[in-house]
Amino acid sequence: MSWPAAEVVIDAELVRDLVRTQFPALAERPCVNVDEGFDNSLWRLGDDLVARLPRRAVAVALIENELRWLPELAGDVSLRTPLPLLAGVPSERFGWPWLIATWVEGTPGDHTSDAIRAHSATALARFLRHVHRAAPEDAPRNPFRGVDLAERATVFDARLLENADLVDAKSVARTFDVGLAASPWAGTPQWLHGDLHPGNTLYRDGRLAGVIDFGDLCAGDPACDLAGALMSLPFSTLDEFFAAYGPADEAMLARTIGWATLFGVLMVSLGRSDRPSYGTVGRLALANATDLVERLGL
Repeated sequence: MSWPAAEVVIDAELVRDLVRTQFPALAERPCVNVDEGFDNSLWRLGDDLVARLPRRAVAVALIENELRWLPELAGDVSLRTPLPLLAGVPSERFGWPWLIATWVEGTPGDHTSDAIRAHSATALARFLRHVHRAAPEDAPRNPFRGVDLAERATVFDARLLENADLVDAKSVARTFDVGLAASPWAGTPQWLHGDLHPGNTLYRDGRLAGVIDFGDLCAGDPACDLAGALMSLPFSTLDEFFAAYGPADEAMLARTIGWATLFGVLMVSLGRSDRPSYGTVGRLALANATDLVERLGL
């Protein structure tokens, strides 16, 4: 698994032209590239806005998803989010929809220290408690997030095989099996962030300040999001996290372990060359999942 190549060329001249022609009131703002994400190219517009343009065709649906649904969720959460403000439309120069959102200042969690992230357990739990509520019937579903964990087993096996030189494959497989053996989520589908890992969290002044990248916002099993805690927090703070989050039965915890193991292997894979910090995230997730299995006697 590697960082996907961009399918279109997105440069400052293109972004300035799109802003100038579609949102002329913002035309004089400085335009600076921030990052090339897995799916989107990010360009800061002045101090308080960011333009997000899909860099791959598969990301178009994520932009549309975020435009449609995040405004309904963002007002009820405890941390800052990049609220979409303006919807860019396809044009002759750029054939896909794009958006302008509020800028959230901060350092990504995968570039902060363990000590700083250790203080975010309660804040992260409260954020997820606010997100995890019954989703409407027409809420989006995601074939890769919040589904029955068994549906991801084939991908897990393939990625584990690819990265067997970097992890204890037998131990990791046993840990994933704990999640597979758990009862599937049988409750009402809950709203999920869908891609909660340290790279999508922002820290400022030593505190968790925001959560970004809601393209995978969907309805499903909240254990998928709870795995984000195992990717983010030292093991010693997980008790604090789950106490602040609220009741989670054994099956929920087992599925959380399974999702954390899946994501851990995916992050280790991305960390081989493309994003070294993601490799660190992946190893933390795998270690936390293994230790939590032992702690819970699963």
